[in-house]
Amino acid sequence: MAVAVKERVGKKRVSQETRIAALAYVLASRSFEDFLDHVWIMEPPPGGGRIKFVKWSHLMEMAKKLVINRLLIILKARQIGFSWLVAAYVAWTILFKEGAVVLMLSKGQDEARTILGKVRFVLRNLPEGWLPALGVDSRGEITIPSMNSKVTALPATEDAGRSETATLVIQDEADFHEYLDTNYAAVKPTIDAGGQMVMGSTSNKRKMTSLFKDLYRRAKAKESGEGWVHIFFPWHVRPERDVEWYERTKADVPATDDMSPELYMEQEYPNSEDEALAPSRVLAAFDHDVLKQMEADAREPMRIMDGVVRIYRGWQIGSRYACGTDTSHGVGQDFSASVVVDVQSGYVCADILSNTLPPEELAWHTMEMLKVYKNPLWAVEDNDWGIVAIKAAQRERYPRLYKRKTSRHGADKVGWHTDTRSRYTLWGELIEATNAGLIVVPNSKGLSQFYSVIRNPNQDGRIEAMEGAHDDYPMAVAIAWQMRKHAYAGVTGGKIIQMPKMW
Repeated sequence: MAVAVKERVGKKRVSQETRIAALAYVLASRSFEDFLDHVWIMEPPPGGGRIKFVKWSHLMEMAKKLVINRLLIILKARQIGFSWLVAAYVAWTILFKEGAVVLMLSKGQDEARTILGKVRFVLRNLPEGWLPALGVDSRGEITIPSMNSKVTALPATEDAGRSETATLVIQDEADFHEYLDTNYAAVKPTIDAGGQMVMGSTSNKRKMTSLFKDLYRRAKAKESGEGWVHIFFPWHVRPERDVEWYERTKADVPATDDMSPELYMEQEYPNSEDEALAPSRVLAAFDHDVLKQMEADAREPMRIMDGVVRIYRGWQIGSRYACGTDTSHGVGQDFSASVVVDVQSGYVCADILSNTLPPEELAWHTMEMLKVYKNPLWAVEDNDWGIVAIKAAQRERYPRLYKRKTSRHGADKVGWHTDTRSRYTLWGELIEATNAGLIVVPNSKGLSQFYSVIRNPNQDGRIEAMEGAHDDYPMAVAIAWQMRKHAYAGVTGGKIIQMPKMW
């Protein structure tokens, strides 16, 4: 009798465990987040081995975005769990999506095999009965015939993945791919029918420009018409990392000819997007430590006029002001910038920063901004579209437009002109003033452009924005800073004259 009871209880327990296992399988098939509850990964020594996947908050944030976004670009620090999460996502895709075709593109053949090995480890360590029979199981491909699905890992050569129509394309450490531009052009059409692309990488500090950085910046600025969504993960997202860990890691980095410990940490363990995307300190025109200190002065404007003019500090009696303007086409490419600087304190009191304002509208909004400061001296760079802004200001008879002498006896010309000589003075004096703490920029978006200004080694040290970045705001500040030499001038008959010393 007792034996019979035990058998019935045993069958009941087995049946209940079977139902629970079946429910877990169904939930995992429907939800990637639930699937992660059943994922095991391999941690390297020390203290490594087979461990349960840990749902750190940043990984769950990434998991949510993986599921809902077609085009996802991830800028990250090293060793935050990205590759294992992506491996789990690929395993989930080919396991539960019939007909799924996944391409995983890595820097080289070894890297491709390594990341595919992680997918294989996730699949082989799922609960018993979850993994159907595999078809191909090689160093470069895994197939599941019952789902008609597969994942292929390839080095990112120029034509890798061109012939396939993919459900999902993963580009791991994309900023280090030698042929990223051409490979992207080859692979992107494969997912245009509705597939998904995920591009993740640390920042390659040896590259001033790259498609990865450009796509990330455009996604951040919402300039990409394709719909890329960006996400950034700094070094400290891992729970056990703190300042002591950072300093200890930095101290263990050997100095080499092409990369100092400081540059290594900026590349592998960035603290912010600006640090990750900025050029190396060796090439940077502005002292990044000073720029970080300046971030403390960033604030929201006290007032916004006409939706584009930001006022951070109003007119004050006894202060002197000057304005600089760098004009763009106003069609979503470069930015147009106008800034008002208190030439005594170096504080940027008001600004306009937009990539959609046509030159004439920029001129009108700038003149409205300048009324707040009693129409101070205003210099517009006389590039192609700057001339349009200058003519608009002349039509409105703005009273204090900057004029320069073209020769000893030549006629004065309106506008700031940047040539080889004036460029050296313009940037040199702004860099000196900024690094000395004489400039205060409350606009965090404008300040971020200072990080992108470099001494371009390919242009004999020419100071300019790195390719794909912008220097329009620093240029406007630089022009305004030059106007401090004339800010005590008056206007007579349209010409700037120097006031007596007693003034």
